[in-house]
Amino acid sequence: MMYGCEAWSQKKDDDKRIEAAEMWFYRRILRVKWTDKRTNESVLKELKTERTLLNLINARKLKYVGHALRNHRRSLMKTVCEGRLDGRRRKGRPPISLITNLTTACGLSLHQIVQ
Repeated sequence: MMYGCEAWSQKKDDDKRIEAAEMWFYRRILRVKWTDKRTNESVLKELKTERTLLNLINARKLKYVGHALRNHRRSLMKTVCEGRLDGRRRKGRPPISLITNLTTACGLSLHQIVQ
């Protein structure tokens, strides 16, 4: 499920799908049928757990970016992570980047993440 999640650029729709998949996994553990009327809170309460998949993905992203920015031999990886690419981009809305995902998920600026 989380293979390569360090490089994902997630949108809100992707976050919803990840949370839905996590709840589907929990329901499969308890063998709850999709026709049964059980709330997500009751499933989480029975398993004595919380939703942790998104937090785990964001933590892995932070570790990866920290690794990429500390690596002095690979300047290309650092340039890509910081978003300093030459050239012109296409018209329209700017694409969501890894750094944008991290700053919104953590509530920190890029400078604070680098520190």
